[in-house]
Amino acid sequence: MNEFNDPFKGGSGVYQFTMSHLEHGTLFRKDADYAFGVNSLAIATTLFDIRLLAYTLMSNHLHLLLYGTLTECRCMWRWIIYRFSVMLSAEYGIIGLMHEKDCNVSPVTNRQMFLNELAYILRNCYRARICSPYEYRWSSADVYFNPYMNLVHGEAVGKIKQERRRELFKSHVKLPPEWEIVNSCVLNRYFVDYKLVEKKAGDSLALFDRLRVFDLESGVRISHGLPESIRFSDSQLQEKIASICKNEYYVESPHQLDSKTLLQLARTLARRFAASKGQIRRLLGLTDEVLEKVL
Repeated sequence: MNEFNDPFKGGSGVYQFTMSHLEHGTLFRKDADYAFGVNSLAIATTLFDIRLLAYTLMSNHLHLLLYGTLTECRCMWRWIIYRFSVMLSAEYGIIGLMHEKDCNVSPVTNRQMFLNELAYILRNCYRARICSPYEYRWSSADVYFNPYMNLVHGEAVGKIKQERRRELFKSHVKLPPEWEIVNSCVLNRYFVDYKLVEKKAGDSLALFDRLRVFDLESGVRISHGLPESIRFSDSQLQEKIASICKNEYYVESPHQLDSKTLLQLARTLARRFAASKGQIRRLLGLTDEVLEKVL
């Protein structure tokens, strides 16, 4: 992958898959659940023609940075969602918590976007005030530009008896015998393509500089069409509305929009700027009945 391919022209490209936050449940509840998640990603890299570039598992959502065709990346994503759903049902009797549609897919088309997406994924634990990215056990942060990575060794998969392997991985898939596990997880260096990440990032300073950017998340979330992490006042939203009307709909005010486009604008305000129903009702003059149908 010498260049970032245009994903809309077919072929392979880089994509970030972001699972929407679960509003009424928890995906990973204990260390064993997280270990299941890590090992599921490791298994997936042997089943699908993709490269896993980065990941972070949080209690109620996850992020993946993948390289491959969009079709193959989606196939892997569906498999991951199915496997996690089976785990939730078997362990906790929870059914219907995860859905394939609860996902945002963002193509990455240049180096700056790549660095932003990578840092966005790895900063999740820091943003949640859990710990620094390099301390977090359930992400791929430990493998990039790490000269001491190969000093860590664990138990080789090939030396583990079959019954215990099935218990560890909850799968009949045979993993490479040289892969090693530590604390019930396959080590990241065996299934995360860190070399490709390092090549595309350029150097460790470029990645570290991006990791320390203040409020990086707002810019990245806007590029995904997701809400920013901050709330806007009515007056600030009025400015956003005026800009959208002028630059995207080529009118001077929302009063010049037809009903279908006005509803589209309402959804845009909710997605991009986390506008509440009350704000949208006040600013666009829509009723609660209409907003319930479109938001």
